[in-house]
Amino acid sequence: MKDLVLLAIKDYKKDLDIRKLAREKGVRDFRFWLGMAGPRDPHPLSECTDAYLEDLKFMSKAVKIDPNSIKFASKKLRQNKTFAKLCLKKDKKLAQKFIYKKILDELK
Repeated sequence: MKDLVLLAIKDYKKDLDIRKLAREKGVRDFRFWLGMAGPRDPHPLSECTDAYLEDLKFMSKAVKIDPNSIKFASKKLRQNKTFAKLCLKKDKKLAQKFIYKKILDELK
């Protein structure tokens, strides 16, 4: 099941990248091309249980795929130094926003 969620995150990230590229080129959202204009799907992790969001191995893979996954990590996991190091490596700005300041200070 975790593999399916990771695949959904990859698809979500790919969708965001396509939208970003289209905006940069001044093209309307590709969903308008298909006649499916509407709100973007929610992030796959927004529907996951706490067991997934507290799993270090799973969330590390999710952050490697899409750094925005940091937002969904449990409070317990945000205090984990290993996870904090990975987050800093992938996206320093997001890590500073979502990882506890005490942990970030200890890593410096």
